[in-house]
Amino acid sequence: MCALVQQTFSCDVRVGAAGKRRGKPYRVVAGGLTFFCAKLPALLNNEQWDVRDRSQRTPGHVLGLIRDLPGCDLAYSWAGRINMGKFLWAARCLGVRKVVLFWCGSDVLHAKKLLALGKMDPWVASRIHWAASPSLAEEVRSLGLRCEFVQASFVEPVASPKPLPRKFSVLVFMPRADRGELYGWDRIVDVAQSLPSVDFQLVGLHPGQTLQGPANICMHYFTSDLTPFYEQATVLWRPVRHDAGVSFMVLEALAHGRHVLYTYPIPGATQVSGAGEAKRQLEHLRELNAAGNLPLNHAGMQSIRTTYARDVVRNELHRRWEDIIAS
Repeated sequence: MCALVQQTFSCDVRVGAAGKRRGKPYRVVAGGLTFFCAKLPALLNNEQWDVRDRSQRTPGHVLGLIRDLPGCDLAYSWAGRINMGKFLWAARCLGVRKVVLFWCGSDVLHAKKLLALGKMDPWVASRIHWAASPSLAEEVRSLGLRCEFVQASFVEPVASPKPLPRKFSVLVFMPRADRGELYGWDRIVDVAQSLPSVDFQLVGLHPGQTLQGPANICMHYFTSDLTPFYEQATVLWRPVRHDAGVSFMVLEALAHGRHVLYTYPIPGATQVSGAGEAKRQLEHLRELNAAGNLPLNHAGMQSIRTTYARDVVRNELHRRWEDIIAS
């Protein structure tokens, strides 16, 4: 099949050749998680870079993927794995030499299961592997891969964050009932039951999903714009049992000046390891809020401006990608 694809697209192209050296922009083809890949063209495209999102499975995107991979300078997978997927299979068949896999979320949990079954693909393993956080990079290295942390998560700083609401409120996230253990649904229920006077707003449920919880948890279905929820929240709490070590929702909440409790260390957020510690932190923040002594999270807003802003990430990715293409 690979030979057939290569023959079909055997036009005179220099696969992986550096775009700027032939007077054209570098071409990067992105695949993997659509939520993130769709953000890359707006972030990275300019006269020197042509980044194309080919992450969707529609016929148009599949045809675009097959058209764009030959002659591209780099294939970028916003999803880590140790076996072949459709995007990596197409990149290999079409002769792409420079491939980067960016590990995030729970990628490593699935990879550990495949590794136990002996399903590590040598070609995939020999590509360049990046991870969204230092802790995740360490987990990927434990699989036997070379991997480094690259700060590629970005949000836009909020110019004028709204003041914290008068009524103390906690924002939590849960997409599906069958992933409750991973996202810490039991921890959310435990703390909500122990703080019955505190409002918890749960966002992210997929259509048709339902959860049974205490009366002080108000549940909302998924929406792509969480701005109203951030503005009405005092604290975002993400009690995940496993994550990439960085979360776009955490970064967005920090950009809005909200206080954040998270399983992993993030500048401007408070790291908590379980329900008991989260309850103590929430009670402390509620007391400060009741006394009128809880300001916006200025440390969180500063970390967004200095570490996670779009310009910072854009420059870093351009620099690293150009080094890889030139190597």
